[in-house]
Amino acid sequence: MKSLQMEDNPNCYLCGKPGELIYQNLKDRLFGVTGQFNIKICKPCRLLWMDPRPSLTDIPKCYENYYTHEEPVAVQHCSNHRPLALLRDSIRSIILCGYYGYRHLHSVHQFCWLGPALANIPVLKRRATFDLRERFLPYNNCHNRLIVDLGCGRGDYLKRMKDLGWNVLGIEPDPVSAQLAEGNGINIFNGTLEKAALEEESADQVTMQHVIEHLSDPIAYVKECHRILKKGGRLVIYTPNLYSLGHRIFRESWLHLDPPRHLHLFSPMSLQSALEKSPFKKFRIGTTCHPAKNIYDNSVIILKHGNVKDKAIPQKGRTLFSVLETLICSFGVCGGEDIEAVAWKD
Repeated sequence: MKSLQMEDNPNCYLCGKPGELIYQNLKDRLFGVTGQFNIKICKPCRLLWMDPRPSLTDIPKCYENYYTHEEPVAVQHCSNHRPLALLRDSIRSIILCGYYGYRHLHSVHQFCWLGPALANIPVLKRRATFDLRERFLPYNNCHNRLIVDLGCGRGDYLKRMKDLGWNVLGIEPDPVSAQLAEGNGINIFNGTLEKAALEEESADQVTMQHVIEHLSDPIAYVKECHRILKKGGRLVIYTPNLYSLGHRIFRESWLHLDPPRHLHLFSPMSLQSALEKSPFKKFRIGTTCHPAKNIYDNSVIILKHGNVKDKAIPQKGRTLFSVLETLICSFGVCGGEDIEAVAWKD
């Protein structure tokens, strides 16, 4: 791969002041992009960014071998010869129908009254909703409603929601990923949100799952999300947490630094500042420990070997790390690996 054309980016995106160098001469640890990359920090704003960063014309080179170019793993349906799988899918069906209102998923509702009780068990509720967390929506005449997923990749999330009856649209600038999503039966716009030029107040929910950290102008994207949302609609953002336990432990070996693709890395405070500069007036920000084990495994391998060539195998200490991070978050400390933000349009 040819070297990237880089452009200077010395000042904080939020306040405009010069940043301090925190990491220097980092390499791409995942997909083999050539070059060395520096990361700066604005301590008052609690924001990290890459300086210099890839030019807009060269950013696509950073994704030529990206994981979303892989064919999605086929969903395994339950078998009558696998009692545990049958039980799992039955519980999921009861919760989706009896708690979330997806009555159209089946015709026999004998046990669906148990849905609210089963949904009170966190692990069952999480698995019933495919670990989608805030991205998952209850049924609300969903065939007349639209979910827009920015940077949808192969469309895995949208495929789940489409199967539940939602109208879905993926915005994906990478042509290979967009083609895979189309093959997955997803309606795709291959380009940026701005170029998609969606109608005002056309979407019920817009999602950005690990997208905002890839953007050169995140606030502009958030403003466009506000424009296309209907009143009462939601913007759901997941992004790496600068203040996570993983970053505090692994520092420059932390998986989520991901040079040269992650142009900005937010803390809960800096993401709040970004949202405050947008038209959204109502939002909630927290962190989640959900990806802790995966982040730990990959960060340990980066620490040992400098890169991750294959899918990370479980590393010693991953369970202890996950339990510790969960404990920290249970005390209200925003130490989870991902920031989880939900913003509502008034």
